Amino acid sequence: MSDQYRRAQADPEEIIKAARRRARAASSRRRSLVGDAADAPAFDGNLAVQPAPVETPVEVPDAPAAPQRETVVIPRTETAERPAAKPAPEPVEVPRPAFVGGIVGLVVAGIVGLLLLNTVINEDAYHLQELRTQANELDQSEQALADELTNLNSPNNLEAEASRFGMVHPDKVTFLYLPGGETVEMPWNED
Repeated sequence: MSDQYRRAQADPEEIIKAARRRARAASSRRRSLVGDAADAPAFDGNLAVQPAPVETPVEVPDAPAAPQRETVVIPRTETAERPAAKPAPEPVEVPRPAFVGGIVGLVVAGIVGLLLLNTVINEDAYHLQELRTQANELDQSEQALADELTNLNSPNNLEAEASRFGMVHPDKVTFLYLPGGETVEMPWNED
C-alpha cells in the first residue's frame, strides 16, 4: 500500500503527555474550588463535601510491553485549622398581607384592563355594523336611481315625453353623406 492510504499511528508518549495535562488541569480546577489546602472540604449549599482519599494503583505483573509510567503518591499534609463553614443567610421575610394584597391588586388590574379592552373592541364593532348598514342603504338607493334612469331613457318613455311637449313625426328624413356632402331624403317610416 502507498503511504497516502496508511492510517496515522498514535504516539504513546503524546497520549501520556495529554493525559498528564488533563490531570493537572482537573487538579487545578479542584484546588480552585476547594481552596489552597488539599484536604479542605468543598461546600455545596449547607453541606460540606470531603474529597475522597487518593488510592494507589495496583501493579499488574503481566502487563503488555507498552511503556510503563510511574505513579507518584504525594503524602497529605495536615493543616492546623480548617476554615469554618459559613452559615446560610436567613431568608428575607416579606409580610404576607402586603404580598397577597399586591397579587390581588395585580389580578384585579388585569381583569379591569381586559374589560376596558373588550368594551373598546365592542364599541368599534357596533360602529362598524352601523357603517355597514348605512352602506347597504346607499347601495339600495343607488340601484333604485339607476332603475329610474333606465326607465326614463327607454324609447317608449322618450316618445311619450316628446308628444307631451308637442313634438310630431316628420314627413321626410334627410340623410347627409360625407365627405362628398350628398343629401338623400327618404319618407318617414315608423318602424
